[in-house]
Amino acid sequence: MRKKHFLFAALFLAALVFGFSACENPNGDLLNNGDDNTGITDNDSTTNNPDQGGDNNGGNKPTTPEVPTLVATGAATDVEYSSVTLWGRLNTDSLPMVGNVTGWGIEYAYNRESVELHKHSETTKVKCNTELQGENADEFSVKCSDLTGGVTIYYSAYALVDMKYVYGEVDSVHLDVRLTVNSNNSSYGTVSGSGDYAFGDEATLTATPNSGVYFVEWNDGNTDNPRTVIVNEDITYTATFAGNPNGTANGHEYVDLGLPSGTKWATCNVGATTPEEAGNCYAWGETEPKTTYDWSTYKWCNGSYDTLTKYNTDAKYGTVDNKTVLDPEDDAARANWGGAWRMPTDEEWTELRKNCEWTWTSDYNGTGVAGRIVTSNINGNSIFLPAAGGRFDDVLDVAGIYGYYWSSSLYTDSRDAWSVYFDSDYVGRGGSSRYIGRSVRPVL
Repeated sequence: MRKKHFLFAALFLAALVFGFSACENPNGDLLNNGDDNTGITDNDSTTNNPDQGGDNNGGNKPTTPEVPTLVATGAATDVEYSSVTLWGRLNTDSLPMVGNVTGWGIEYAYNRESVELHKHSETTKVKCNTELQGENADEFSVKCSDLTGGVTIYYSAYALVDMKYVYGEVDSVHLDVRLTVNSNNSSYGTVSGSGDYAFGDEATLTATPNSGVYFVEWNDGNTDNPRTVIVNEDITYTATFAGNPNGTANGHEYVDLGLPSGTKWATCNVGATTPEEAGNCYAWGETEPKTTYDWSTYKWCNGSYDTLTKYNTDAKYGTVDNKTVLDPEDDAARANWGGAWRMPTDEEWTELRKNCEWTWTSDYNGTGVAGRIVTSNINGNSIFLPAAGGRFDDVLDVAGIYGYYWSSSLYTDSRDAWSVYFDSDYVGRGGSSRYIGRSVRPVL
């Protein structure tokens, strides 16, 4: 709790008649009449009283004793974003001389003039409902909540004397201000520094990029990281992260397409060394190419689709293990490229379709190879998927016309797995028989 400070002014009492800076109207409203905010007005009158030893000219009039101000405004404590505790003090020495004190509290508003002039329609009065506190049992406080956050509050302590308000001086406090720190893509990195701060405090903002990502700048153009700011208003800072547009992992190149998941896509297929090369075809869950692709040669069955031995959720197709995503050892990308490379899931293929333009070309970069140029709608980077066709039995079919690419996800029917396919007119997804040979495009 912050230390409370009080200021008492000294006034001269000319008579035992006191005026106050407020009066009551017939409806019970207390209206300020413009007198001094101490709540006590000098109302001087003299008589030729023998007991006073003076005359009408006041030649022998004794000095009027000093009387302290009745109520003083104290400092604020427990300052938060939308609440604060405000303090006042009664001068108990002056209470016997001023009348019947029936209550005390705090008047506040969001502008100084309303409190200085006690414009009751623009201010809020909060009555203190507890006993006086402090060492001398003369202090009081009220908790003001549900305030407009992060602004300045102007306030004055008051006492209610014979149904008239007596006010202390006007003070102010700036509520805590709110700092919000976020990022343009939560999957790219983390940020810190958010919170409520005392007005004028320093705050440190930090942006921590994930692997393969770098920090670009804050939304105000500042590139310091970490950086220190002075918080004097509610404000938001956004860190901009970006993926490295190109890079290599375990000897293979990738492209960052700025996808929400942060997934990086390889520049070529497994078995290829350039984007336009077709690469190898793999049955789903197998890691080596072969000559014949049918159920009789498929690794994960005993010669037919109803004798599956792995990746099966339905007993009518064989042994049930309820595996629905390829294990790393059965992933053609991981087995052939190593490191963190793997086959994309069905969800990652869907993300690629939704966040990129898929443009058909029959002559990619003058190579004579047909396929789809996949260009990010987010950062403009692109990859090329050749229409490499697929293998059925011992035949390479529809090369140059269709592209077929495996995901690592089992289809709803365990005989099939999810794949993406395209030609010059259409891009889609569906289930394909697991024994068929398809292209594999790795991801990180």
